[in-house]
Amino acid sequence: KDKLDRVKEYLETFELTDKASLYPCQLSGGQRQRVSIIQELLSSEHYIVMDEPFSGLDPIMKDKAIALIKKVSSLHEQNTLFVVAHDIGALVEISDTLWLFGRDRDEKGEIIPGARIKKEYNLIDLGLAWRPGVSRTREFADFVVEVKDQFLNL
Repeated sequence: KDKLDRVKEYLETFELTDKASLYPCQLSGGQRQRVSIIQELLSSEHYIVMDEPFSGLDPIMKDKAIALIKKVSSLHEQNTLFVVAHDIGALVEISDTLWLFGRDRDEKGEIIPGARIKKEYNLIDLGLAWRPGVSRTREFADFVVEVKDQFLNL
């Protein structure tokens, strides 16, 4: 009963109540994305890992995905989301901590397998986290350029 109540609550939260009996192929891309988030919330409680949640989305759907990820992160204070993506602007908009991963090279310049954190940014300290409309500010744009420039040095 508790699990069914949670499913119903999430379906309402993500505006999918009327889609509960449909198969994935009958859902839009955005609806399937919301269902996958619900599945993660149901199976892992407070930890969610997302791999490229913005890829293949048009600008309107990307903004909706950003809003949805922000909503999920604030559903419960213990929710922790790990988002892996190449869309720096979207990542900065949803994050409070940003890690840039890179690979080490050996003395011959060959890539050593695996990646590690090469640079960490605390977006709270930078005043970029949890601010409505932050993506429209000059400091946001400057920071995104700075992060993109860092990739040249990783």
